[in-house]
Amino acid sequence: MHSGNGHHSEIATTDADNAWAEYVNGLVHQSTLDAMHVVSEEFAKLIADLNEAFNKNIDVFDAKVKAAIATCERATAEMHSTIPAMIDEAVAKHVAQAMANIRQPADGAPGPAGPPGKLEIVKDHVEGQVYYERDLVVAGDGALYQAERDTAATPPHIDWRCITRAGRDGKDALNFRIEGTFDRAAKYHRLSIVTLNGSCFVARHDDPGPCPGEGWQLLASAGKRGQPGPKGERGERGSMGPLATAPRIASSEIDAEYNLNLRYTDGSRDTIPLRPAFAQFFSETGT
Repeated sequence: MHSGNGHHSEIATTDADNAWAEYVNGLVHQSTLDAMHVVSEEFAKLIADLNEAFNKNIDVFDAKVKAAIATCERATAEMHSTIPAMIDEAVAKHVAQAMANIRQPADGAPGPAGPPGKLEIVKDHVEGQVYYERDLVVAGDGALYQAERDTAATPPHIDWRCITRAGRDGKDALNFRIEGTFDRAAKYHRLSIVTLNGSCFVARHDDPGPCPGEGWQLLASAGKRGQPGPKGERGERGSMGPLATAPRIASSEIDAEYNLNLRYTDGSRDTIPLRPAFAQFFSETGT
């Protein structure tokens, strides 16, 4: 009996231990589940924080990458722009160095004197004759031509270059002609100059007619008689000179203008206006 009771007690102890173990296991399992839930939430939060931080870092990284690419592009462009200048500078230096190494030629000794040069001989052009390049001829029109090629053509022609053309005879230029005192019987021409009553006239055209008149242009008018100056001191008597050979009056006439025209033996003439004297005479006598 005793042995049987002991066996029953061992069975009861084993059940209690199993229940306790099961209870403990349940607690452990529940604690584990609770811990896993907490860990899962923390892990999820950590993952979310990591994702947010990663996204922010990705944006920052992307901006930095784009800035670095832009910097590289600018540096590349600057390098491309400076490369040609660098190449040109290098080539220029190389060329300058090569030119410096070239020995400059020195003047040689003077050569012998050549034959004296000769001008082409100018000939009169002959119809139908063959002329060669650079030949000089005078054509029938009086102009000087030079052959530009071998030719038998008569100048002027495309085969000939005109060097000088013949001039034309000029006309004598008109000039003033001093004719002396006006003479109604004389024939005057354009630019003839005459004197009359102390004045000077020039003809406007040929056959100008009476002077003064429309055919004459006044050049210089006679001045008024000035007042007599103070009487000077008497000078010493001079030596006797040669006998005078004054011309004599060859002829005289009064024209329609009441001018006394005197002609002398030496061919000179003189005109004395009488109209003022007659006018004064008639005014004084009342006739």
